[in-house]
Amino acid sequence: MNKELRLVALDLDGTLVGHGGERATEATVTAIKKAQQQGIEVVISTGRHRSTSLPIAEQLGVNYMITLNGGEIWTKDGELLKRQAIDQPTVEKIIEIHKQHQTYYWLVSHEKVYREALPDNYLAHQWIKFGFDVEDDTIRAAMQEQFTQLPTIELSNSSLTNIELNAKGTHKASAIDFLLQQLNLDFSQVMAVGDSINDLKMIEAAAVGVAMGNAQALVKERADWVTAELDQDGAAQAIEHFILS
Repeated sequence: MNKELRLVALDLDGTLVGHGGERATEATVTAIKKAQQQGIEVVISTGRHRSTSLPIAEQLGVNYMITLNGGEIWTKDGELLKRQAIDQPTVEKIIEIHKQHQTYYWLVSHEKVYREALPDNYLAHQWIKFGFDVEDDTIRAAMQEQFTQLPTIELSNSSLTNIELNAKGTHKASAIDFLLQQLNLDFSQVMAVGDSINDLKMIEAAAVGVAMGNAQALVKERADWVTAELDQDGAAQAIEHFILS
């Protein structure tokens, strides 16, 4: 065991489960449980909403969940430790850009996930995250360029065809940093595993940043180590290599 590592942050979609999956494999659960038995704090760090992360969190027995790319941080018992919403003027600009392109979208408020439906009183909500799925490369590039011009948003993705937006400075690494302060730890004691651009900052910040074998090219390039693909239990292999061996 690497005695310096005390916290492992794990993405969900494309890392522990397939996109939309609800159960981790037996090999993954076994590796995580062994790490926990050695005193390692295992944390879910996902772009998902808490409601769709909870079944996996319960299966793994984790104490903390970072959700919505760091927009919310929860305990296993449902206590909200932190929430970071996008400011109202930025929300209006995001919606204006969306109306220009009319792509598939979803958005997450402090209450629920909306898909292809913007409530009439949308400015009365706290919006934590926006997502757009754009198959057309030209349209996606144009939207990314427009969003890049907004200084108050954090731009990422969780697949090659989507765009995800949070408040500036809201990402998985900043959320992990918040937890590290609570736990009296630091990034020199962290291993992070992920596959997409919304994982990049936590992989770069961690002492051991691991890209899945199925990760996007930039994530692999920036990682310290590339493990096997999702269907080969790559996350479990990384835990075995850096924590259990």
